[in-house]
Amino acid sequence: MYGVEHERKGGVLMASDNRILQFFPQGLRGDWERSGVRFNQIQEIRLRVNQAVRVLADRECRLPIIYGEREMEEIFRYLCHDSVYAYEEERKQGYIVVEGGHRIGITGELVTAGNGRFIAKYIRYMNIRLAHEHKGIAKKMIGYLYHAKEGTPLNSLIISPPGVGKTTLLRDTIRLMSSGSDGYRGCNVGVIDERGEIAGAYRGSAMLDCGERTDVVTGGDKQQGISVLVRTFAPRVIAIDEIGKRADAEAILHAGVSGCSVLATVHGNSIGDIRHKAEMEQILRLGLIDRFVVLSIDAKMDRYFEVYDREGNRLCGRNLLQVPA
Repeated sequence: MYGVEHERKGGVLMASDNRILQFFPQGLRGDWERSGVRFNQIQEIRLRVNQAVRVLADRECRLPIIYGEREMEEIFRYLCHDSVYAYEEERKQGYIVVEGGHRIGITGELVTAGNGRFIAKYIRYMNIRLAHEHKGIAKKMIGYLYHAKEGTPLNSLIISPPGVGKTTLLRDTIRLMSSGSDGYRGCNVGVIDERGEIAGAYRGSAMLDCGERTDVVTGGDKQQGISVLVRTFAPRVIAIDEIGKRADAEAILHAGVSGCSVLATVHGNSIGDIRHKAEMEQILRLGLIDRFVVLSIDAKMDRYFEVYDREGNRLCGRNLLQVPA
């Protein structure tokens, strides 16, 4: 049902990178070894039953690898370490997170799981989103997120469409704030990593570099995590990925009241765009956010950032977001 021919398209299929193999059981690795897919260039791997595998890098690329129902089930069991029930709570949210912070979206035939929730019974579609660590990507932007005179971190919000790299930027910003950078002293940073994507947490331990003064809370929700950190770890900054509901916004307000600076992300294209989100209404009305970092992407897949103050005045024009040489 599955096979591969060696192709080269857009620089995606080149020298083999064995890190791709971690997502596939031994019996299915041969195709990927021969494909020569480069881990560092891939953002997503999309698996659809009885359809060719597609990978997203600087552009979408179709691989001549096709998985049937049996192979899809085998891949899913492998990703769960043959303990499918251990991942039941994550499955109810439509994804699992594996070692390294890689997020696997899953769907297929859904069945009710109680309390108005659903769980995928037959996994027929997967989206493997690869977590990449790009140290230094926040270096050009970090200075705008500090008070000019006091040198203390400001409440900052990263606004980005999906897939542009907000979590990667967030992680590196956390690392720089935690360890210190360019004359700014490092400080204690508490990270609320519900899905394990920021720190790449595995069994509670961070697999990705979030700095030397960073404490990470995985699992639970943002309110629980902030409560734990504020009571026992005295963070100067609390970092949160993806404000997606009112409860997330309330958690941020709690962090601000507790005397912590907040570093968070939200999906959107602009400051004006997020003003229409119900979960952002109170945060914006209270003027909690001091800095807005807006990410964008062009047709060449180059990423850019702009920085605005709380009144919406532009502090930094469109700058290329890249890893320093």
